[in-house]
This record gives sequence, C-alpha cells and structure tokens, in this order.
Amino acid sequence: MIEGNHFYLKATNSIIEVINNIEDSQYQICFIVDNDTCLIGSVTDGDIRRGLIDGHQVDSHVSNIMNTEPISILDSQTENEAQIMMASNQIKQLAVVNKDNRLIGIHLMDQILNLAPKENFILIMAGGFGKRMMPLTEHLPKPMLVVGDKPILEHIIANAKAQGFSKFVISLYYLSELIIDYFGDGSNLDVSISYIHESQPLGTAGALSLIEPTPKLPFLVTNGDIITDINYANLLHFHESNQSQATMAIKKYELQNPYGVVNTKGLEIVSFEEKPIQISYVNAGIYAINPSALRYLQTNEPCDMPDFFQKLKNENHLISAYPIHETWADVGRPIDLSEVNESELEK
Repeated sequence: MIEGNHFYLKATNSIIEVINNIEDSQYQICFIVDNDTCLIGSVTDGDIRRGLIDGHQVDSHVSNIMNTEPISILDSQTENEAQIMMASNQIKQLAVVNKDNRLIGIHLMDQILNLAPKENFILIMAGGFGKRMMPLTEHLPKPMLVVGDKPILEHIIANAKAQGFSKFVISLYYLSELIIDYFGDGSNLDVSISYIHESQPLGTAGALSLIEPTPKLPFLVTNGDIITDINYANLLHFHESNQSQATMAIKKYELQNPYGVVNTKGLEIVSFEEKPIQISYVNAGIYAINPSALRYLQTNEPCDMPDFFQKLKNENHLISAYPIHETWADVGRPIDLSEVNESELEK
C-alpha cells in the first residue's frame, strides 16, 4: 500500500488540477475526499476525457465529472484480497480506507502503469512528401525536420519509450533512406525499429495493410509530423478498457467569430452573440487499432484513416474518440515548425 496525500484532492478542485495530479503521481487516478478526508469520489483519465467531450471546461469543479461510487477496501484487509478485488472489478488502482471511510492509501496493480514494459508496437507514418513544408522538405522528409535538438521522429520515439514502449515500425516512401540511415534498427536509442516500404503513397491508413505478420495485440499509429506530450500508455489503456475496434485521438479546436452575430427568425431578430466561439474536435493523427480491424484493408491499396474508421463503423464495430488535453502540434507548415521551436526554447 502506498500512503500519502499526493493522490487525492477535494471536490472543489478544478479538472485541470486533477489532470496535473494524475500526471504528477502517475497512478492514473485521483481520489476525491471531503474536509475530513473521507472518500467521496474518484477520477480517472477516462472520466476526464468523457467530461471534456461532454462540454466541461478544465477550470470546472471536478465534482462535475467524478465517479461518486468509488471502489475501496478496508485497511484491515490483505494485499491478496486487494488484488482479487481489483481483478474482479477490472481496475488497476484501489482506494484503502479505515473503518470511518477516511482515505489512508492506495493499492496499485502495477506500481506505475506508464513504466510497465509494453509489448504493443507503435507504427509511425513517415512516408509523406511534406509538400506544404517546401522548400524545407526538398531534400529532407518532414519527420526529420529538427525541433529543439532532434528530429520530430526522434521526439515521438523518445516520448513513447519513456512510457514503456520499445517496439516501433516506421512506414516509409519519400526519401526513406535518410530515415533508415539515421535510426537504423533503433539500437542507438535502445529500442527496436523495423520498416514498411510503400511502393506508392498509401495515405494515412493504407500502410497498415503491409504489416507482417498480423499483430496479436492492439497497436498504436501516429503521424510522423506531430509534436505532443500525449500519454500513449493512457490511450492504449483507454482503447482496451472501452473494447473498441479502433480509437482516434481528437483535439478541441476553438474558432472565434470576429464579429457580433445576429440570430434571426425570418426578419425578426431573436438574439445577439458577441464574437461567439465555435468549438469542434479535430483528428489528432494518433490512433489505437485492434489487429482484427486490418481485414477491412486491401493490401497495397491507398486509404486514409477517416475512411478506414468509416468502414469499421459501417461494419457495426465500436470506434471511439479519445479527447486529448495534452500539448499537441501538427507540424504541417513552416510557421508551425517555427512556433514549435519557439515553444521548445521557452521550456
């Protein structure tokens, strides 16, 4: 059992404070207590994602999204009993309370989920021409553009490696030899890297049809031009917990109308909105996929991820959205690269 006060907050704390608490503790959960430290709720990463997509803001009270019936175990019960309880409820964290329901500790199925070694591999899509980045990409593939002190592709691998991932597959087409020359088999980074060679541009999903042999475990896919501190382990856990066939990371995008909007009904003015903000979610270019989904792709046939997800939806498979609150930047234009590098300098 782990004791302390670093894994719980109060119902009046904000969602962003809970996000920070979960990230700092790495326990994947934050328990909610009252003024007497009695257990009244819990918040997991999944609760946060669902809350955000339901419209709650990160400065809202966490009471709006917390689970008000958290599972707990008495401190008088054994660790073996705790493990049985976690397994039967399919949870990895369990609150420990005394007879007065005061929170005194936490049991973890894995000490730190993020650092547990992962057998799942990550496929990185790095074959695009990067036309919008010309002339920077005239002699260099876009994933090899430098952010800070290393290529975008290396940032992706380093972030995932820190979370327990060690197996990577890189899909190549444009200027592929430059990527192979730089990364090789991955041994210099203490990871394993293999390659898929596209004979023609296959879009953001078509290269999945070339994966051999068919994987036995769910795997992750990411575009090779994304700078993010997303927790890949959390995405995979979310995907598996929801029993989805495919999961797409999505990012909230706010577009503010520069004008005051007049709402009408016929010629009658109904209301006014001063510079309203339109909120939508965009594809973040990061996915979790089940091996069985690959049968819906034709070998060597171009396909983009939205079309692939639509195929799965048409076949009545569950496809899920994973809202991300982490930093995220799609380095698609020269100005994006400049902004990301400025952010790196500020760290």
